[in-house]
Parts: sequence; structure tokens; C-alpha cells
Amino acid sequence: MILLVKPESIDNGFSLDMALRTEPLELEYISAMLKAAHIPCYLYEAALDPHSFEDLLYEYHPEAVAITGYITQENRIKDYASRTKAFDPDILTLVGGSHAQKNAERFFEPDIDFICRSDNIFAILDILEQKPFENIDGLCYHTCEGWQKNPIEDFDINRLPIPDRSHMERYLSSYRYLDVHPVALLKTSSSCPHHCSFCYGRTLNNGRYYQRDLSLVIEELQSIASPNIQIVDDDFLYDTERLWDFISLVRSHNIHKTFICYGRADFITENPELMKALSHIGLRYVMIGLEAVSNRQLDSYAKGTSLDINCSCVRLLQELSIQPVGLFIVDIRFRRKDFKNLRRFIHSLGISYIGISIFTPIPGTALYRQYEKRLITRDPEKWDFMHLVVPPVHLSIFRFYLEYFLLVMDLFRLAQKKGIYKFLHLNDYKHIFRKLLFQEGLRKN
Repeated sequence: MILLVKPESIDNGFSLDMALRTEPLELEYISAMLKAAHIPCYLYEAALDPHSFEDLLYEYHPEAVAITGYITQENRIKDYASRTKAFDPDILTLVGGSHAQKNAERFFEPDIDFICRSDNIFAILDILEQKPFENIDGLCYHTCEGWQKNPIEDFDINRLPIPDRSHMERYLSSYRYLDVHPVALLKTSSSCPHHCSFCYGRTLNNGRYYQRDLSLVIEELQSIASPNIQIVDDDFLYDTERLWDFISLVRSHNIHKTFICYGRADFITENPELMKALSHIGLRYVMIGLEAVSNRQLDSYAKGTSLDINCSCVRLLQELSIQPVGLFIVDIRFRRKDFKNLRRFIHSLGISYIGISIFTPIPGTALYRQYEKRLITRDPEKWDFMHLVVPPVHLSIFRFYLEYFLLVMDLFRLAQKKGIYKFLHLNDYKHIFRKLLFQEGLRKN
């Protein structure tokens, strides 16, 4: 028996679970692989499962516990490994996920046996079958000389099985994307074809971008119970020929779903007819990294777009009844006028769904190395894009958080006037940001 663990989100008041809760897709791939190999497993999603972790350890006494999570869950991942070893030191503990892939050294802990750094989920089978560790793709493991790191090989996404969604189907009503629920996840490519400086998507899978064969994508789509699908590719709107084929296949297989995806503003504006066709097969939300409201800031992020392109993109999507979800970065170089300019820009375009992130250099990126000596915290729980991890340049920490609070509250009220975000409560949001303002904002620069 293998226990697959998705830790609960960090309970610091800033969890996005209230607006975004997704199925544990990476563990569902592993579950499907293990079942195909006739290895029993149990997928434990701590936020939803009625059992405690210790109850499951006693009930199943697993051979191995595999844990995944984001950077904010780093301490939780280590805690689950420690609790496993406290129960039985002979249970193998494995850690994976994109954060562990890019920052394996942060998991060089005595209670962790293996760190899986490759997209190749079959490395887990190699471990369980006790193949020579030095030959396992991307593996980190203990030796008498310390931790060893194997090289990572490219992994073709077409080797992935169709995920085992029996877990997701039990908790289907719990998964949402903003006002859309229930929502299932669909992955049709790995890595990313772009090179934005603040993201490590391009560096995953050895920087090798793979697309999943559309016949497999359609087969998986037909197996999903949820009427709403979030396509989790870093950029689904990339290959025009493939997208036209996708549209044709969705139509010919009589698939009726609502789709959510990521896309780039330049691609969208260059392909209006394609976007119209996608809207006709159910594309309703596109997450766009608009990032900034000046060309200078866009250039600093190596986005390769412009303010004019961003504006044209938003207007086109609105004309097609596709909701643009505008993602913006509040830069540490912001002055008060920059917060006001961002607010005015969003109001002028009439964007309802907005994501406002504080500039956060992510461990594993070149940007992190550039700012590492300026960090004001090394607590992984603060890497939630709602905390300052490097000091603001022109404002005090308190003033920066105050302006951020005023900006988000203004946009939140605007959205609720339009009848969206009804599942969120303004007073709860105010409490979260007051806590942020007075606990973090009063720290010295």
C-alpha cells in the first residue's frame, strides 16, 4: 500500500482555497500508474478527507508515503515525512512536485528518503521495485557520502496515463475556480514555450516543451464527469494548428464543457477568428498575465508584449463573451501613484476578474538569485504572492501594504457590484488584509 498525500493549505489567513481549490492532479497520475502496476494506494487530501493522517498510517501501514505540495506547504511536507518516520522509520518517504524539482536541497532532511526531481512519475515505480538508485531518472537519495542528485532526463507527456479521478469524483463539489464549480483539471502540455523572468515554468522537464497527443486529450476529456475544465498548461493558447484540431475534435466528439485556460495577450490579439471558434466550443475564462500598466515594467519582466497589445486583448475577449482574468504584479518599485494608475487602468478596461500579486522572486528562478541577498524573510509560507519577501524601494512596508489593501478592496467591491465573487465575504477579506497590514506592515524595512 502506498499513501499519496496532498497537505492542507497553510492556515495563515491568506489561503486562496476560498476562491481556487483544485483536484490533486499530480497524485491522480501516480494513482493511475500504481493501479496499472497492481500496487494499491490511497490518495489523502488533508483538506477534505475525514480521516486523520495517523488514522491512515495505522489502518494501512503503508510501504511508502509520497507527498507533494507548493512552496507555501514546504514545512507541511517535511512535517508529514517526520510524522511518517515517527510512526515507523521503515516506511519510505518520497517528496515531489515542481517546488521540490527546482529546489531539492530544501528537502535534504533526515526524515525524507527520496526527492523525485523529474516529471517522470515512473521513477516512483523504480524506487518501489528497488532498482539501482543511481540509474533512476532525476532521483535525490541518501548515501554514506551524503545526498546524491541524479541527472534529469526529458519526459514525454504522452507517457502519462489518464489520471485516476475516483478521488476527485468523491469530492467533486469542493473544487472551484472563482465562480465556476465544480472544476476538473486537464494537462495537455509540459514545460512552457516562453521565457518570462519571474517564472520557472520553462525550466521544468529540462526546458523541453512537449504537447500531449490530441487523441489522448479527447479520450481524457470524455472520461471527466465535471462540466467545467481548467486546462492547466502554462500556455494553452500557443499552437494555432493544434488549437484548430482541438476545436474540430471537440465538435466531432460532441463534447460540451466550459473551458478555462491560460493564454498570452499577443497570441490572442493575433488570432481573433481562432478565439471566436474557441468561444463557440465553451471557452469562457482566459487567465492573462497582463502584469503591468507600462511598457517599461513589461519589458523588465521579459514579457515580449506591450500595453497596447494587452488592451486589445482584453477588448477582444470581452467582445467574444470570454471573461479575461487579468493577472497583475504589484512591483516593489511602486510609488503611491503606481497603485492609483493600476486601479485606473483596471477600471478603464472594465475587467471583472483580477489577480493582484506582490512581486515575488520564486526560488529556482534567475530572478530569485538576483534578489536573494535582499530577502526580508526566508519563511516559505510567505511565498503566497500576498506578502513582501523583498523590501519595497520607495515606500515603507506599512505604506506598501496599505496601498495594496486599498487597491484590492476597491477591486473587490467593484467585482461584487457586478454580481461576482458572491462566495466571498467582504468582512472576511478585510480581516485578512488588516492582519497582513498590522502584522507584517509594521516590520522595519
